Amino acid sequence: MLGTKQNKKSTKKSTDAQITESATRALIRDIEAEDPNRLVEDAGPLGKAFISSVNAAVKLQTGVIRAYVNWLRRQNPDATPDEIQALMSKQFRTTVATTGAGAGLAAAIPGVGLLTGTAAIAGESVLFLDLAAFYTVASAYLRGTDISDPERRRAVVLTTLTGAKGVAIVDTMLGSDGSKPLSKNTLNKFSGPTLKEANGLLTRFALRSMRRKLLRGWIGKLLPLGLGALAGRAANRKLADAVVDNAVGALGATPVAFAEPLPEKAEATEAEMSMDPRSFAAWILKMFKNSKKNPTTEVENETD
Repeated sequence: MLGTKQNKKSTKKSTDAQITESATRALIRDIEAEDPNRLVEDAGPLGKAFISSVNAAVKLQTGVIRAYVNWLRRQNPDATPDEIQALMSKQFRTTVATTGAGAGLAAAIPGVGLLTGTAAIAGESVLFLDLAAFYTVASAYLRGTDISDPERRRAVVLTTLTGAKGVAIVDTMLGSDGSKPLSKNTLNKFSGPTLKEANGLLTRFALRSMRRKLLRGWIGKLLPLGLGALAGRAANRKLADAVVDNAVGALGATPVAFAEPLPEKAEATEAEMSMDPRSFAAWILKMFKNSKKNPTTEVENETD
């Protein structure tokens, strides 16, 4: 009897895996059939902002990411990698929640609330994407992932922003075990056409999903009588929690020890950093500004 139950469980587990892979392959075919430039057009300003943020994260100097992680380590000399990750997550969540409340309050101003609020939320969505991309790459660096390769860095950002389905797409293309997180070893398997093809698919998939998530948050932030402030904070916190959870799912657990020793001398960039949410947001915008001087608004058909 026991053997029969175990066989049933084994069969069910195998069937679930097959269904998951089948659904993922169907999703890939669906994405491949779509016109990438039409996706950008349909997504509107948010779609272009998403592409701009990902491109900026890819072009951001590795030294900026390294300086941020080292700054946190220098402020907390006895902290473990897991504790540094927790500090990064807390700062990300707090900063995102703070900007959400600000946009909500702008929407509640009588007479000009709707116009001002919409403009503020549009800018805040860009900031959210910048923060999410930066947080993701910093989390990968903390785990010892080689972020010097632009396409590998792009894959790290896209798999985190697209969540479980994004990881499933990567797993299916690589033929890897979907039950394991997308570790640095998995990422190192990416090369050449496979990496570019995966990034192309992930970008198109993200354009279809990110806009829906952001727009759901907009509805709450435009509520009357000041309720938008509360809804804005709650909506942004939910989005931030999703990014944090996705990062853990995509990148795996933090290592026991740091990949590199902490340099004795602090880099000049570290002096500009702060745990204050608004100061940190301003610093992120400054760092991404130069990377966005020549933004790309088209999605490359990377399957060609």
